[in-house]
Amino acid sequence: MNIRDSGHDGWDTRSLVSEDRLHWSAWIQGYFKFDTGSDDPAKRIWVRNFQELYTRDMTVLALGDVNGKRGLDVAGGAGDYSIVLSILGAEMSCQDLSEESISRGRFNAGNAAVEIDFQQGDAQLLQFDDEVFDFCISTDFFEHITIDEKRAVIAEISRVLKPGGVLTIKTPNLSYLTWVVRIKRVLALVHLRSPRIFIEHTRDNPDREHHGLTSFKELEGLLDKSLFVNINRVPIRLRRRRLPEWLSRRLFGFWPLTEHIILTCNRSVFVPIGDFLQRHR
Repeated sequence: MNIRDSGHDGWDTRSLVSEDRLHWSAWIQGYFKFDTGSDDPAKRIWVRNFQELYTRDMTVLALGDVNGKRGLDVAGGAGDYSIVLSILGAEMSCQDLSEESISRGRFNAGNAAVEIDFQQGDAQLLQFDDEVFDFCISTDFFEHITIDEKRAVIAEISRVLKPGGVLTIKTPNLSYLTWVVRIKRVLALVHLRSPRIFIEHTRDNPDREHHGLTSFKELEGLLDKSLFVNINRVPIRLRRRRLPEWLSRRLFGFWPLTEHIILTCNRSVFVPIGDFLQRHR
């Protein structure tokens, strides 16, 4: 597949498209709905978020060279990351709890002319044999589950990864969101507005969808206790259009306040091999 750059003007590029012109790959392209207040699809506008695409790039590239390797997208929804990784040469499987997402993923994979093994099921019970994957990826999932469920999912990922296999996790950063809410509430008081401000899906928000938001420290601890090694934070930058780049980097460029957590690590080599030798001595 020959993929050419289409002449974007850096990571600050913004492009708009009306809803009736969206392609099936809109999510992969980074389009998000921009609310115009209209119910007419032709008047509803979607904006392409290149900062989000930058974050996704950093997540995928943390896996290293995936060409010819077998990978698993854990709780991968409609398999958008799986499609991209397949195009990069990986042999991908994708498991998700939602049958609707799996059906949509199969449709999208067909449109992208890639083969992906989709499986329906809970991430706490992965539908695969032991030690069959070179890498696993999980994006925007850990914020939806409790700490006990996180432990169970990590244990299952460890089971299906080969010794030394790579795991990359991307999830919103609780520390960043906490500070954003605090700042917005202070600004609301300064401007004599109600300080009852919530960020969609965060812990204090009424819908409680993201009840499992976590921090770098908490997630690193879970991985360490599950005998993962070489745990590294992937550096990402955050830009705010209303702030100069130097100020954005000073405010949001250090670890506690990066917008997303991206961690990469490896399954232990000596522990599983040692256990195997003990069982078969």
